[in-house]
Amino acid sequence: MAPLTKAAAEADRRARSAAKRDGKPAYRVDLPSYHADCDANYLRLSKLLPELANRERWRYQMPHGALELSVRERSRYTTEVCLKAEAAAGERHWLAPPEITVRLYHDARMAEVIAVDGRGPIGGKGVQTTYPNPRMQRADERQQANRFLGEWLGHCLANGRAEFELVLDGRRISRV
Repeated sequence: MAPLTKAAAEADRRARSAAKRDGKPAYRVDLPSYHADCDANYLRLSKLLPELANRERWRYQMPHGALELSVRERSRYTTEVCLKAEAAAGERHWLAPPEITVRLYHDARMAEVIAVDGRGPIGGKGVQTTYPNPRMQRADERQQANRFLGEWLGHCLANGRAEFELVLDGRRISRV
């Protein structure tokens, strides 16, 4: 299959020359595995985002913090959701939880990570397969981000408790 763009062709050429130089085979995307991760993430998010068409925000209490999900953008076939984790004050040892932006493709029933902490998992002009590179990215960065999302969502489904707001006689009551 031939590359579609000049940038893709150049990235492919660089990957092949680096592989020959290093004696390593060129990185190949495991597409069936990648699609399986995206499919599973869509199903997990569907459980965490009830009433997605009508709501803008969800919040779940976790054992050591909270998870907040909010809709960033909606279109006919896609929804972009931001996941922010908040660690409890005593739990912030050395690493802040990342903010993950996910695009849900409703027609394909897939969810894909498009950014972690505001930076896309893949650089603007494609994957730089030479390592080290300026952004210190590996060729399988996108797959790693989607697998991390799957593990995180699985943890949320197993341990999270939904927060909800109840209005009773004009009084607002928030519960976990």
